[in-house]
Amino acid sequence: MLEIDKVIVLENNEQYLVLDKVANNGIDYYYIAKVNETETDIENNYKLVTVVERDGNRVIEEVTGEEKLKEILPLFVKNEI
Repeated sequence: MLEIDKVIVLENNEQYLVLDKVANNGIDYYYIAKVNETETDIENNYKLVTVVERDGNRVIEEVTGEEKLKEILPLFVKNEI
C-alpha cells in the first residue's frame, strides 16, 4: 500500500512522509509526518492513517478517536524495539 520513507500527497495537497507501518487485526496502520513548505524537513504535525477501499479506489483515512489511538499508537513503540 504505502511505502516507508516515501512522500504522499493528500487531497488537500499537503505532503506527508510515511515514517512507519504496523499491522493490527489485519489492518495496516501508517504513522505519517507533514513535510514543511520548503520540502526540506518535517513539521511537528503527525497523523495515524490507514488505507481503505472505497468505490473501487484506495482512500487514506485518518485514525481518530481517543480509544482507537490508545490501542494503535503503542504498537508503533513496540515496533521500534
